[in-house]
Amino acid sequence: MITEMRAQKFKSWLDTGPMRLAPITGLFGTNSSGKTSLLQLLLMLKQTVDSSDRQRVLNTGDDRTYVDLGTFYDIIHAHEIPGALSLSIAWGLKP
Repeated sequence: MITEMRAQKFKSWLDTGPMRLAPITGLFGTNSSGKTSLLQLLLMLKQTVDSSDRQRVLNTGDDRTYVDLGTFYDIIHAHEIPGALSLSIAWGLKP
């Protein structure tokens, strides 16, 4: 189970800071505050792991994936190219 995640320079998030995740986690905020981006990040990571193309660092999607986020330019914060996307995830086994 994922227990914590952090994204830096992903879509609208310059830095999410460490976010604790639990078996049930609610995301609350105003419209266009980045809640959906956090869910898209998790889906992007899942489809990257599921991808058969091991040459691809991130699978940002197509018409056959969970989510289609476009190109790296589309997911990097403020469309800053060159840019560096930083992701960290902590997980543990269920007790």
